[in-house]
Amino acid sequence: MNELPEPSPWFNRHFGEHRQGVMLALVRAGRAAHERSLDAKTGSQLTSNEAYGSFWVILPEEVSAHLAFLPGREVIRPTGSRYDLVVFDGTLIFPAKCGRGSSGADRIRLGRSDFRRRVFSLEDDASRNMQEQLEFELELGGDLDAAVKDGSFGSATRVSLVAYDVSARGGLQHVYVGEATLESSGLVTWHYREELPLHLLDGEGVALVGLGEPSSARFDDAPLPESDLTLLKPSELPITNVEAEGVLDTGTGGASDDLP
Repeated sequence: MNELPEPSPWFNRHFGEHRQGVMLALVRAGRAAHERSLDAKTGSQLTSNEAYGSFWVILPEEVSAHLAFLPGREVIRPTGSRYDLVVFDGTLIFPAKCGRGSSGADRIRLGRSDFRRRVFSLEDDASRNMQEQLEFELELGGDLDAAVKDGSFGSATRVSLVAYDVSARGGLQHVYVGEATLESSGLVTWHYREELPLHLLDGEGVALVGLGEPSSARFDDAPLPESDLTLLKPSELPITNVEAEGVLDTGTGGASDDLP
């Protein structure tokens, strides 16, 4: 597998010494969710992609499973959620599939719901002004804070969006991570974003070389096979008397050339 890239300051700040493990886990989770969704599509025997649409609910399961190594992580199911989410050191990790109408990293859309509005209302005190603007756009007023403080978000004080650009035909294309708010139209507004390199998965699933075996072996390293054929000198060639032997036997025995 390729060497892990140097994490950004953002990853260092949010995940500390676990930053590289989190980067790899998020990419692996996307691939695993894609493969499970493809299995669902295949099993359904549908020509459409309805069964693959289960990706959105499979994804949080895979993210939670792949982040199980984080010490002190919380696994929560907030009010209104249909799946578990992970909180680490105050950060709610929110995975989501890029919805219809998305076009590139700057035009990602998510399905709208009251639950997602509540998720994206999580802000640090330093971002309180941003929250007030969000409250104005969503026309929720003071009810938004009350919804967040119902206790079902555990120790989360902020949210990190992990957006997966994926499809049944194209597979996993992009994984974006960062801080964002969700407009009432469903459009994501990024305040910080970075893309995880998918080459983190390169080489996975390939058979490993056995212990003690050279890793640089080539397919043509085996010895050449020996042949029993040898070249004869002209004086060693057998003499054939054509007149004595007559006509060569073709093995047809006078049979017709017509197929039975």
